[in-house]
Amino acid sequence: MKKEALATTAKRLRHHITARLYRLIVALLAGPLPRETADRVAGASNSPHYIQELRKNFLLKIDTERVEKIDRDGLLTRPGVYHLLPESRELARHLIQPDSPASSEADKAA
Repeated sequence: MKKEALATTAKRLRHHITARLYRLIVALLAGPLPRETADRVAGASNSPHYIQELRKNFLLKIDTERVEKIDRDGLLTRPGVYHLLPESRELARHLIQPDSPASSEADKAA
């Protein structure tokens, strides 16, 4: 996607980002995000729903890596760790940028 198209797409989508989605995007930009951490960041216990929303509605490419862990009962589990793919980093940055007054004035003049 061209830079100009990316910025236009992000501007259109930005108005639909909730506080939970915003916090998840910021966390994904910082690095890998385990499911349990994503729940805390989002402020909800259903972060997979919000990750899916970022994929489907906001066009972010987010990979889920399954890692093996032993839970406190000694059982093997495979929780997910979310990774924002490199090709989506720029879109993610655009999505969390506030509309600047200068860019809004330029859009009106165009």
